[in-house]
Amino acid sequence: MDAIAGPELPAFAAFASADSTSTWELMADEAALLHPRAVQQRRESFRLGRAAAHAALRAVGRDGEAVLTGDQRQPIWPSGVVGSISHTSTLGVAVVAHDKLSDGVGVDIERLRFAPELWDQVPVREEQDWLRAMSPPQQDRALFALFSAKESVFKAFFPRVGRFFGFESAILQPTPKGFTGHLVAGLDDGYPPDRTFDVPTRWSGKTVITAVVLPRPT
Repeated sequence: MDAIAGPELPAFAAFASADSTSTWELMADEAALLHPRAVQQRRESFRLGRAAAHAALRAVGRDGEAVLTGDQRQPIWPSGVVGSISHTSTLGVAVVAHDKLSDGVGVDIERLRFAPELWDQVPVREEQDWLRAMSPPQQDRALFALFSAKESVFKAFFPRVGRFFGFESAILQPTPKGFTGHLVAGLDDGYPPDRTFDVPTRWSGKTVITAVVLPRPT
């Protein structure tokens, strides 16, 4: 059973989570990725992220190989799948799909906290407009969900574009299930500004999970 439920995703994508009750242990090649002096909290959050990753891989019939790390600290998945991992100090989450069905996925988990700096770092003008139309309590949660959503967008598109890009590269609008969004011109030829994607969102108490699953064109 998942430690925490994820947002609503397409049927071909698998979500999994792991918390401190998980007894899953890192594979040898994964454990070797940790610095010898890594503190226990870092080791545990890394383990939970990989535990969720392997649970999601099992759900699509592809577990058994180590999930390594690339030169930009991104997970390296077994051939034939796309995936994403996120974690807090106590929870790990992952989303995986076969690459014949998805062009990329991203997932992010965040714990609501006081972070006024996000107002200057995350929303572009169009997003500031709908945020300011909300009541202050709604604003705080919506801003944090927007921050998480843009992290998921980055994770889904980074392998496609092969370079870093900022929060201003995606413009999102709230929907009943999370967000819908589009990229700015010139970032990804496959996703021009008139092609939208969804970012489903789920809150569990003060924890928010967002995800992006890009379907293959039919």
